[in-house]
Amino acid sequence: MKKIGLYLSDGKIDMVITCPDRMVAFQGGVGLTVIELSNGQESHNSYVDMVTLTVQPKTDFVFATNPITFSIVANGTDEAIISGIPEGVQVEWPDGQINIVTDGEIGFSVDLPGTYTFRFTAVPYLDKEITVEAIAAT
Repeated sequence: MKKIGLYLSDGKIDMVITCPDRMVAFQGGVGLTVIELSNGQESHNSYVDMVTLTVQPKTDFVFATNPITFSIVANGTDEAIISGIPEGVQVEWPDGQINIVTDGEIGFSVDLPGTYTFRFTAVPYLDKEITVEAIAAT
């Protein structure tokens, strides 16, 4: 049995499967290419370097914003600034909207109390989350 990753043109490992050696050539599909993975290499911690076509560990990035969970007042004007985001990282907003970060930061304000989670993903980085707690204005 072989453990293989099916990866996209940007190097993102989209799926990890195990199959008999004789079936490896039949895996993949439209837009997906096959690469053999070693123990410990998974989609959440590895990517395919598109220059060398080798599996590499994802690297961590550190937000300039600290801590990664913080609070704002839910008054529509108090703003959370999340900075230190590498260019090209994809951010998924709490409402499901997806954008690409181009200037290293995003800002968020809201007038409804609640917990809002932002997800950050990009090859070659580890996925990250930041939670903003919006507290009712008094």
